[in-house]
Amino acid sequence: MITIERKSTTELVVGGIIKTIDDSIKLRETISAMVDGGAASILIRIPDSFAMPSAVIGYLMKLVNRDKVSLSIIAGDIRLRELLAELQLSSMFGVREQ
Repeated sequence: MITIERKSTTELVVGGIIKTIDDSIKLRETISAMVDGGAASILIRIPDSFAMPSAVIGYLMKLVNRDKVSLSIIAGDIRLRELLAELQLSSMFGVREQ
């Protein structure tokens, strides 16, 4: 089970490992609320997770490509950074180290 803490209107921290469908839905709902609230750019800090379900990746791709939201992900675990790099999503998602 993940924890999601909204730090501001454009920043959130996702604690724990993102792995279940419930985690994906919870994350998507939180980000959707931020976008609906007017956020044109979003910073997501993911200090713990080494995984990101395809449902989350697909949602984030839609957010960037269709909704034109500027995304930045600060990933603490090198395995998550490597996964996103292998999928050629590092620049699209603005992935960087913690």
